[in-house]
Amino acid sequence: MPRAVGSEAGNWGLAYWVGQRLRRGVDALEDETEFLRGRIRTSTPSERSSWLWRASFGTGLVIAEYYFLYRVLDRRDSAVALGVSWAILFLLPKPIPRLVLVAARSLAFVTAIAVLSAALDAIAGVIPEIRPWSAVLWFAAMAALLMWTLSSLRIRSRGVATSQVVPPSPVTVSVGIPKVRFEHVGGSSEAKREIDVVAGNRFRRGGHGIVRNGVLLYGPQGTGKNLLAEATAGEFNANFHHVRCPELVSMGIGSTAGEIRRVFEMAAQKRPVVLFLDEVDSIGSRKQPQGVGTDAGGGGREYNAVTTQLMQSIDRYRSLDGLLIMAATNSLDGLDPTLIRDGRFDLKLRLDLPNRAEREAILTSMLKTGAHAAPTIAEIARRTPGWSPARLRALIDRAILQAGGRPVTDEDLLAALEESGGKDRPQVESVSWDDVVLPGPVLSDIKAILRLLVPGIAQQLGVPPPTGLVLVGQPGTGKTLAARLIASQANRSFYAITPSDVLSDAVGGSVRRLTDVFARAREHAPSILFFDEMDALFPSASGYGSHHDVQLLEQALIEVSELRSEHQVFLIGTTNDLSRIDPRILRGGRFSEKIEIGLPDNDGYRRLLEMNFGPTQLASDLTTPKLVEMVLGLSPAEITAVVTAAKRFALARTPEHATALLPIEKKDVEQAIARVR
Repeated sequence: MPRAVGSEAGNWGLAYWVGQRLRRGVDALEDETEFLRGRIRTSTPSERSSWLWRASFGTGLVIAEYYFLYRVLDRRDSAVALGVSWAILFLLPKPIPRLVLVAARSLAFVTAIAVLSAALDAIAGVIPEIRPWSAVLWFAAMAALLMWTLSSLRIRSRGVATSQVVPPSPVTVSVGIPKVRFEHVGGSSEAKREIDVVAGNRFRRGGHGIVRNGVLLYGPQGTGKNLLAEATAGEFNANFHHVRCPELVSMGIGSTAGEIRRVFEMAAQKRPVVLFLDEVDSIGSRKQPQGVGTDAGGGGREYNAVTTQLMQSIDRYRSLDGLLIMAATNSLDGLDPTLIRDGRFDLKLRLDLPNRAEREAILTSMLKTGAHAAPTIAEIARRTPGWSPARLRALIDRAILQAGGRPVTDEDLLAALEESGGKDRPQVESVSWDDVVLPGPVLSDIKAILRLLVPGIAQQLGVPPPTGLVLVGQPGTGKTLAARLIASQANRSFYAITPSDVLSDAVGGSVRRLTDVFARAREHAPSILFFDEMDALFPSASGYGSHHDVQLLEQALIEVSELRSEHQVFLIGTTNDLSRIDPRILRGGRFSEKIEIGLPDNDGYRRLLEMNFGPTQLASDLTTPKLVEMVLGLSPAEITAVVTAAKRFALARTPEHATALLPIEKKDVEQAIARVR
């Protein structure tokens, strides 16, 4: 029995062919929908506003054309109708939104077919012999024009080398031609000059066959690598194609390499363009060794394939005119040496933290007006050593917000500078003047130092503040409490450093920790570094010393010596015996000030006893002067311990069901003193 056409099993037959076409059509619509969603997610506000303007303007032109053809003109087969319909196609803003393009081509199709019909009828009336061929010519022209009209509905190319429709990845951000130029980037004059040479080879004529491409920017975070790359595109009127390399990495084998190829292919279609690979170390790290005893396949092989694909893509596209490859990383050592050799990245620039002159140029560029006095900008530049351009930008933003919409003044900038920093205050409790009992001369010295720690006062009075202060005294005299008092009253970031915070069993670990502590103090300046029992960290060299102790001390000497007044880092240390500390760290310019905290005077003892006893009742014969005579020679810490022990002895005499402690007697205090001593 013969089988019906299309009923065959398998992958052939009419039904299968129709089903395949329908399935591919549905898949294409799904891909197109996903593509449009991706465009909406990744498009910038300027891109969306540009599309809205083109769609509105194009729609208005098409509506006006329709009104003219069907309301003003009597016939659509006239030369005027044909000229208007085709002229509108050239007047529509490019790129034309798809629905607007379909409507415009449809009107052009109608007028063209109408004019063609009238023309063929006129010719056939003169030459009757061609009438049989006029119908064939008409159908051929109509089919061609219809296909041309419907082609505006086709799925547009995504710029990939495969037949598969791939939506644009959100890791790629194209912002068109940036408005930022080299003149908007303060400082980095040498870097801009060298970039201009390489970029000119790609964007200007006259290279004489020489290809120089690839600019690698590296250095600390926040130094303006991204801004300089964007300014390069703006300087040469090129599109800026920003690629977030960490988001290119995919779990699928080969997917990351495919994303790299797609990124370069898309950039090549947008020339002139600056292709900027941000955080390139995520896809260009050093290759893993392959061979016996290593990860010869799997993750290691895929890891190396990604780096290899990046190198091959650079080799393939670097010679294209109008395409400049730029990349940025914080870690140059993490990149594969083969990737960053000459011939791939011909220019490698390190962007360091700006010096004082560069900070002035950066601030002047950020403020963009001449309303700010040069002395104010110079003062801010002087007081911001080690600040990155990103941190300077945050300072300007703070001043703008504080201005509340009015023009930013010099006072706003200085106020923002005063309020930035000094907020990182771990492990510190607020201490007031009433919480401490110190001798009068010590209080006077602390108040004088606190006065100099106020920003700007030292320069105004011409009295430089000390770099470091050592509080010396026997145990329990309140050295640590005095240091916390200074930190609280100075309103600075406070870092209490103990040996356990710095010492490490790893080789070089202690030195690295100490360096990090000083770096954090400078970053969150104004700040205070407090070294409690500093003789344990910087002991005096008596006899044989370990190599670890020598390294730690030498690093501390270097870090302290590099501190300047503009860093606004104040050092405080405590010790029971100065002779146990290495004398080099106690010299002038380091811990130059020493204040000895002795035992309290009679008034101090009275205050200590009143603070510790509080509302506790005392026996009638136990007066405050008599208590002062009993505790003479004790340190504040010992007095606190004596009062606590005396209360405990009084508690032993108090009945179990009593609601109040019996008055403390003289014998309770005597027993407590004997117990503590």
